[in-house]
Order: sequence, then structure tokens, then C-alpha cells
Amino acid sequence: MPTADVGAIKGKTLRISLVAISSVFVFELVAGIATNSLALLTDSTHALLDAVVTVVLIIATTLALKPRDYDHTYGHGKIETIGGFIGGTALFVVALFFIYEAVIRIAAGPQSSQLVTPGTIGFVAVIYALSIDVFRIGVLSRASKKTAAPTIKADLYHAFADFASTSVALVGLWLVSSGFLHADSIAAIALGALLAYLSSRFVYQNAKDLTDVISPNLVARVMHAANSTEGVLKCKDVKMRKVGREIFVDVTVALRADMSFENAHETSGKVEKSIADSMADSGLIVSADDVTVHFEPLWGADASPESMIEQTAAGVSGVRGVHNVVVSRIDQTNLLEVSLHLQVNRSATLTEAHSIADAVEDAIKKRLKGVDSITVHLEPRLPDLKGVQPISDADVQDSIRKIVLDMEDVETVSRVSAYTTDANLLKIDVGCVFKPDSAGEMTIEQIHDRVSEIEKHIRERYPRSIVTIHAEPS
Repeated sequence: MPTADVGAIKGKTLRISLVAISSVFVFELVAGIATNSLALLTDSTHALLDAVVTVVLIIATTLALKPRDYDHTYGHGKIETIGGFIGGTALFVVALFFIYEAVIRIAAGPQSSQLVTPGTIGFVAVIYALSIDVFRIGVLSRASKKTAAPTIKADLYHAFADFASTSVALVGLWLVSSGFLHADSIAAIALGALLAYLSSRFVYQNAKDLTDVISPNLVARVMHAANSTEGVLKCKDVKMRKVGREIFVDVTVALRADMSFENAHETSGKVEKSIADSMADSGLIVSADDVTVHFEPLWGADASPESMIEQTAAGVSGVRGVHNVVVSRIDQTNLLEVSLHLQVNRSATLTEAHSIADAVEDAIKKRLKGVDSITVHLEPRLPDLKGVQPISDADVQDSIRKIVLDMEDVETVSRVSAYTTDANLLKIDVGCVFKPDSAGEMTIEQIHDRVSEIEKHIRERYPRSIVTIHAEPS
């Protein structure tokens, strides 16, 4: 049920309860004064206290409906729990008062009951109060099943207490009129003990919610849901917080270190949904939006050494790119030989670049056991190009086209584009078609060699240039 509907039901139910119990207070107070009945006066005082507590619960419920703000990032649901705590505490105090009053009456002897002069108005007031209590119990029970709200439960307990205490008053009036003076006091002691037990448990539950105590069964359920989600290697931590009827969940899961960020984000979404679904029958509100998933990298047992090396090298300070990772196992040994290409800033000196390579080698040897040797090929990282403007000079394009066509195996040049940048660099993009070899088509390795040769000749003619060749089949 939507939170707004739940709030409307709670507010309406508590207002009906307030009007009903207030009428009981007025009727029993008048009847108590008229009959000089301490039982009626005590029960009317109890009704007054119940009305005050219901007002507190209404205020708590109204505040709990306020949306989240910068002061209450988890919402205002805790205010409702505070209302339930206050209501339960008040009920506990009333229960002790019943016990105390009953003991005082017994200790005072028969004369304490001779002050009561039961009459028609007294019995009418008690029957009216009992009818109102039954009405409140019905209304509050239905609302409690729909909302499971602590404030509704608190008022429901008060309604039961009112019915029980009014029953005691009725029995007391009847026994006093029959001459059995101490029976109502004995019943009041038993009733007070029961109410004290129920209210103390209710206060304890609300106190646990206020101190963020969560059932271990709920934590285990969330952890199982996370661990059962496809792609999750391990659920490492679970934090939960109950705010009103909402549960906020914060979990940390381990995912494969070589998983892409996109897949990791998709997996975390599945974890959120799985946790929300697992709590559907708990009677609490847990939506996927209330679940926060943190993911950490963890290497699986089947992770390839190439991916581990690429991830490890990429995490070293100063590395701007990693490619061409090759891992070879030395025959008849458990030793590995590793080679890789590292990109570093173009402006880095050889000493700086060598220090980065050393750091990469150390990191790889710590992560991957059995590495015997590592060969690092250093490359300059292409700069980020800003302020790219096309060159309209046809001579430049013709010059580049001639360089390419002069190369062996080039059939045609399909496109030549030249640009300048804010860093005074020349960006050259060329599309060309290569002639097939005797077998009908060149291999990609052969094409790579030809392209490298073309790039070299263009850079000889234009030293401050970044050249990209797009090779096309004949």
C-alpha cells in the first residue's frame, strides 16, 4: 500500500479513536462524581490519559508523513516510533497505577469500598464506555492489519486496556452492591500485571527500533538474497535501518575484478531488486530505491592472468593505457613470462617513464604468483585534442595523398582529412585501399606493418602530427 494511503488511514483512525475516548472521559467523570465511585473516576482518568496519548500519536503520525528533507535524509518515520514509545510507556505507568490503587484499597479495608453508591447512572456510564471500547478495538484492529503502524498498535493496546479497566469498574460496582468488597481490587491487580507485561514488551520493541536494532533473521535474509544474485561472488557486509515501516538497506558485494563497469552497475541493480523481493512478505516496506549497493573488485578463480595484469597495471599511478598483454608459461615449469605495452604522458622523461614501469612490474608480481620476468614496452600517450579545426589547404591534403600512394601495395586513397589543434598539432586521418597479395587478401599483420610504414613517412614530412590510417580491403 502506498505510504500516502497508509498515512491517511492512520490519521483518520486515530482521530476517530480520540473523539470516542474523549466522550468516555466526560461521561464517566460525570457519573463518577454523581455516584462517588472511585472506580469510575479512576477509569475516567485513564480515559483522559488515553486521549492525551492519542493526541501525541496523531501528532507523531502527522510529522511522520513529512517527506525527506536535508535534516531528515531517511524521512520522519522515527517520530512515529517515538510516539509508539511514549504511548507504551504511558500505558505501563497506568498499569502500575492500577496495581498500586488496588493494593491501597485492600490495605484500607472494607471502609474503602463503602464510599461507593452504585446507581443507574454509574452502570449506564460503564456500559457506554464498554461499547465505545469495543468500537475502538474494531476500528483500530482493522487499521492495524492494513498499516502495521506502531502508533495504531499503541492505541489498540490502550483500547484493550480501557475495555479491561472498564470491565473491572463494572465488576467493582456490581460486587460492591452485592457486598463482596475486595474482588474488584484482586481483579485489578491481575489486570495491571498483564497490562504491565504487554506494555513493557511494546516499549522494548519501539526502543529497539529507536536504537536501530535489526532482527538477525532479516539480516540473514538480505545476505542470502545478495549472495543468490547472479554475478555476485560474495556479500561482504549488510547494514539495515528501520524508519517507521520502511527498511533501508546498505550492502557491500564483491564482483569480478574484470567485470565492466556497465555490467557491475547492472548486477547491482539486480541485487537491489532481489533484496526488495526477499522482504516482500516481511510486513515492512522495502523498495529497490531504499537499497544501496557498493561493489568491490575481487578476482575469481577462473580469472585470466591477462585480465589481472591489465587491471593491475592500469591502477598504477602514471599509467595512461595498457594493451598487448602477453603471458607465456615457460616449458616444464610453473614460471610465467609477461610482456605488455604501457602508455605514459608524452612529456614524461625516460627516467620518469622507467619508474612507472618498475612500479607496474612490482604490482604485477605481488598480484600474480609465479612471474619470472616482465618486459614493458613504453609508448607515449596521445594527448587530448582540443580546439580541432579543419585545414582547407589543398596542398597539404595533396601532399599527404602523394606520400600514401607512393607506398607499395596501396591501391587508392579514399579520404584525406587534416586538422589543427590548440596545441599546434596536426591531426591527419587517411582512408586507403590496399592491393591484395598473391593469395587474394593480406593478413591483418601484413596490413599493420604497411600502416606503420605509412605513418612513419607522414610524420617525417609533418613532425608534429598524429596520424590515423584506416585500411580497407580491395
